[in-house]
Amino acid sequence: MKLRRDILDQAARLRAEERPFVVATVVAYKSPQSARPGSKAVILPDGSIDGWIGGGCVQPIVIREALKVLHTGEPRLISISLDAAREGWKGVESHRMACHGGGSLEVYLEPVLPKPELMIVGVSPIAQILAGLGNLLDFKVCVVDPDAAAERFPDADLLLTDLSTARDRISSDTYIVVATMGTGDEEGLGAVAGATPKYLGLIASAKKAKGLFQYLREKGIPAKDLERVKCPAGLSLGGDTLPEIALSVMAEIIQLRRSSSQPAAQSAKPKSKLPVIIQAAPAEPLESSGVSRDPVCGMTVDTAKARYTSAFEDATVYFCCIRCKESFDRSPESYRTQLAGGL
Repeated sequence: MKLRRDILDQAARLRAEERPFVVATVVAYKSPQSARPGSKAVILPDGSIDGWIGGGCVQPIVIREALKVLHTGEPRLISISLDAAREGWKGVESHRMACHGGGSLEVYLEPVLPKPELMIVGVSPIAQILAGLGNLLDFKVCVVDPDAAAERFPDADLLLTDLSTARDRISSDTYIVVATMGTGDEEGLGAVAGATPKYLGLIASAKKAKGLFQYLREKGIPAKDLERVKCPAGLSLGGDTLPEIALSVMAEIIQLRRSSSQPAAQSAKPKSKLPVIIQAAPAEPLESSGVSRDPVCGMTVDTAKARYTSAFEDATVYFCCIRCKESFDRSPESYRTQLAGGL
């Protein structure tokens, strides 16, 4: 029989390994039960038990109820006795003792579950707000982006700068929000499209989402994979500011997390437009040496942070996204007029 501190050490180890389990603690008894208040056991999802909370018919009842607790995530106090059930008590479930050992036990079952993972794709301002909210709401926050840095995401538990590694972390319990907002949209959504997480939302306007989905379909991503994407992400709360939009997204995730029913089918077709503003390039030539104009779409590009470039006649051409770069590379000569006005 393991000592109480050994059980607590085991629980700490399991928690560090992010494995789900239940701690069963005896809180009251009537003789002649052998377990005493404070007796503990750890119960794993496979039904194995380590520790002592009583024998005979007690153990099967505790294991059965512990597995239910693992499923619901809600703690439970159970009473195992030959006596009558407790009528009208809230938070106590009575079970009749079938064996003849006598006595009674009350056992508190506490589930210890790994934090659900919130995967945020992108380093936009709204991505940073989401990371803070995710941490506050007890999610394990994982940020995925080539530019992810601890200085920008102090609340993140994990930073992945290689998009190709994101898919290996995604499970059926992962919540994903693509919050690239104009920087790496194609690669960001493409890195997670086709996975089957608990939630996959995209923060984008209807116009942006339509073009993005079309591009990814042309790149070979099946339409059925894109149909899993919830766009616009978040509940319709009427928010205008970035914090309000982030709040609506987290509210939708919390609603899904706490719901006992299966989520409704998600549609890739945008139903309404989020107030995400994509700035158009100014009509006049750019004067700052730190910015350039994408010759394909006309957007302003910060040359110091640009991810996409091409060489053309001894000059560097900067693009806002990979779609524009690919369009340019297919026919650079057709953009001479735009290059003359914007470089």
